[in-house]
Amino acid sequence: MYTPYLMCAYAAAMLLVLLGLRMIRRSSPELRGLAHLRRFILCGLIAMLLFALRSRVPPFFTVVAPNLMLFAGAVYVYCASAEILELRARLVPWMAGLCGAGLLSFLWFTFGQSSVTGRLESHCVVVGTILGATASLLFRRARTALLDPARACGWLLSASVMLNLMWAIFGLIYHPSANFMHPDAMDAGFSYLLMILALANAVGLAWLSLCVHRQELQTMAQTDSLTGLLNRGAFEEILRRELLRAESTGRGMGLMLIDIDYFKQVNDAHGHLAGDDVLRRIGAALRMGTRPSDVLARFGGEEFVILLRDASAEATEEVAERLRADIAALDDLPGRVSLTGSFGVAVSVAGETAAEFLVRADQALYRSKREGRNLVRVDRSARRETGLHAVVSRN
Repeated sequence: MYTPYLMCAYAAAMLLVLLGLRMIRRSSPELRGLAHLRRFILCGLIAMLLFALRSRVPPFFTVVAPNLMLFAGAVYVYCASAEILELRARLVPWMAGLCGAGLLSFLWFTFGQSSVTGRLESHCVVVGTILGATASLLFRRARTALLDPARACGWLLSASVMLNLMWAIFGLIYHPSANFMHPDAMDAGFSYLLMILALANAVGLAWLSLCVHRQELQTMAQTDSLTGLLNRGAFEEILRRELLRAESTGRGMGLMLIDIDYFKQVNDAHGHLAGDDVLRRIGAALRMGTRPSDVLARFGGEEFVILLRDASAEATEEVAERLRADIAALDDLPGRVSLTGSFGVAVSVAGETAAEFLVRADQALYRSKREGRNLVRVDRSARRETGLHAVVSRN
């Protein structure tokens, strides 16, 4: 197999991937990791160019320098992965030291004791170790919502690690060809597969970056920007799904609507920025007082809503009383205001829709406000309502 042909095909493929990354970057500049991926591709292109000049320029530029570029490319893959997952690239100093050791090894096996096998082993150890650390990062630190795409990229990198390891083992048993332009079938096969995997890794990580961006957009669409809680639309969708699940399992759910009493006076007396700060504090207090399995959302204005999975009326009422006390105990609020909350509680019944469930909780909340506020009232009727009305905030 004539190596220049293989290198030209690989260089053309890298240029296409580089062009694709540039187009993605221009259309979605907020994507993370693409700059590092472009540097990875550029390192590969420079390495291919230097390899192609073998026998025409000194060995340092055709043996040592291109392998150093490949080392740098592996580090850029790690940096891209860390940036995509929003993690600190803590291993970069360690990887730089490993690349330095690999450089010294290449200098020795090129100018000290010339050995093609020694250079191959050095290359496989350095690149394989860096890619292995990157695969470990993807397997261990990926967020739950991105587990599958992160694992797919991790397995691609693991395949590159295994191929480098196999090449290193075969290189010790069957010494690689010293003729770079006309390698034997084993060397050519390993080189070809590693080239394909390198491009696959670049494309895979770009895909992971797109998945991360899509997940972030979805989170933004479902999250209240002020409190960081779910918004009303996201909550109602979850409520519909949970009612179906509860009906199939026969387990009940508790629902509480919370309205902050006389909140309008806070805005009037201290301004909307102070009011926003108060809402953030209340949201944090409610989050601290609920379980991770509970669903908490800002329902609109100064209203909050909480869904308690697998909860009875008594348990839901108990939690509501505790949260009511937590709100009343908040101190150091802007303007030293004191706030209370009115609670309306309902428990799901079989065959009930999300709208009906919310209406019953809203009716209980209305009773709480009508009877003096800063109270918890439970709807115990569990009757099917007709002529449903929209749930609105009340002061």
